[in-house]
Amino acid sequence: MELRHLRYFCAVAEEQNFTTAARRLHVTQSGVSGQIKDLERELGVALVRREQRGVTLTPEGEAFFREVQDILARIKHATDIVARVSQGKYSELRIGICGTAAPPFLPPLIRRFKERHPGVLVSLKDIEPVRQPSALAESEIDIAFAREIPAEFRKTLGREIYFSEPVVAVLPRGHKLYDSSTIQLKQLAEERIILYSREAAPRLFDEIVAMCKRAKFSPNIVDTPRLEQTILAMVEAGEGIALAPASLRNLRPNNVSFKPLHDKKCQVNVMLAWRQGDTDAIRDGFLNLLRKSRPSVERSLQEPIP
Repeated sequence: MELRHLRYFCAVAEEQNFTTAARRLHVTQSGVSGQIKDLERELGVALVRREQRGVTLTPEGEAFFREVQDILARIKHATDIVARVSQGKYSELRIGICGTAAPPFLPPLIRRFKERHPGVLVSLKDIEPVRQPSALAESEIDIAFAREIPAEFRKTLGREIYFSEPVVAVLPRGHKLYDSSTIQLKQLAEERIILYSREAAPRLFDEIVAMCKRAKFSPNIVDTPRLEQTILAMVEAGEGIALAPASLRNLRPNNVSFKPLHDKKCQVNVMLAWRQGDTDAIRDGFLNLLRKSRPSVERSLQEPIP
């Protein structure tokens, strides 16, 4: 199937007339008609009804038209990108995020960055924390917000702690501690506890378990979902309580409460990481913007937990 067939078909579908479509395409009417017949022959179905006053689409033609419009739009987008790249006017910045850790403060920074660099396409990639370093090393992304950078990546990836966020207890409505302003970890020693999957975020899992052990108990872990939304749904359903980074509240759930922990050292880090040795002015410019914005990000983390 040739691209020309698709363009001719779209023109006929939009104009509902072979003559008008031919004029728009700067070809003969017989040429347009012949291309549509070739396309129908290839597909094995009639796409248009040829009537005295013009053409209408068959049900098959209408379905095909919707898909072809999307295909042609994507081709145009790809063509525009190629043209901008060839003129030195286009660049892409791919940012890896781990769940709720970065999104609240990121969109305003991206908007500010794009105002200064209108030729840059910024895309966000939601990648599990455990995969962030390899995605960065393999050039799948350019910047990562990660929970940790394993030893095997530390020679090739630059890294720094971007911020630390508190770990909180997530309680369902009706829980005996629901109305407490703060709680201590030892008060949760007998609770059924839900943690974010160790396979997805090993450092986060291990640090929360270590916090419990410092409080002199081993957590009774009843489930380890891979999705943060699932953690909240399980807590709301009364399956247990969760220990999680405070950024989980950014999902704005109903019927759960986030309680600060009174214990010391109940915090986890979010790392900022990038490939070392690369020369990338766009990436480095965004890294600098992130660093300049760190004080305001840290202030937002000090806001009371609702």
